[in-house]
Amino acid sequence: MKLAVFLALLLVPALLQGQQTRDDLDQVRGDNPTLRYGYYTLPSGQQQAARYYFVDDGENLRVALAQYGKPVVELPLSSFDREAGVLVLNWQGEPQRVCRLERQQGNAYLGACTDGPASLPMTIRPMSRADHELMGLFAPPSATDVEILAAAHARFSAQQGRNLEDDRNCDDDIESGHYSLFCSLYLAQLEVTGAYMHRRPAMQTVRALLQKHYPGKYKHLLRDINNQPDISDAQLAETLLQAQATMRRTIELDRQ
Repeated sequence: MKLAVFLALLLVPALLQGQQTRDDLDQVRGDNPTLRYGYYTLPSGQQQAARYYFVDDGENLRVALAQYGKPVVELPLSSFDREAGVLVLNWQGEPQRVCRLERQQGNAYLGACTDGPASLPMTIRPMSRADHELMGLFAPPSATDVEILAAAHARFSAQQGRNLEDDRNCDDDIESGHYSLFCSLYLAQLEVTGAYMHRRPAMQTVRALLQKHYPGKYKHLLRDINNQPDISDAQLAETLLQAQATMRRTIELDRQ
């Protein structure tokens, strides 16, 4: 059983990753956007896993930050020296923040953003193992995951009808008081840990159960199943309860 749980947590996201990338690219305008990963640093000093889009026509470059749970944030180009590989970006909504990055091997960019006196490290790069780690893919199941699932269930089951038009931007869910399955999990992570990890065990357990209950191909499993009106709120709330029980069993097996 322990092996089966581990394989479910590991293999389901891998099977979905190709579909996810195609759907993510639809969020950003421009031709031939390239999905990249990395992190940025909050003023508090906490690193946040990030997805970026490079839209490059060979002469002009446009960069955007596609945060989970939030609208796309433009990173307007201040300057880009292609030959030297030096990229300077501004930050939409943060007029004092300026980011300077230098190209590294493997077409990665490494540097920092200055925001007043603070220097905030930032990286933009092709997907790497470090990015999987930042997303929580290799994190061991823990009591924190159970707490996240309990918080998500409490929010999701307390509302009078979920958001059936989930776009994985949770601002409108907060405003309306109607939460999708994804946003319930997203906000639960922020409440419990202060940060969001897209592939931590709590998320992977829910994905594995949804794939088991509602098999099929999805661009975004959590979003697409949430938006099916023939699946009831009660059924999805029950999945969150099942995920808590699965997580507890997994933790207990890990102790043996």
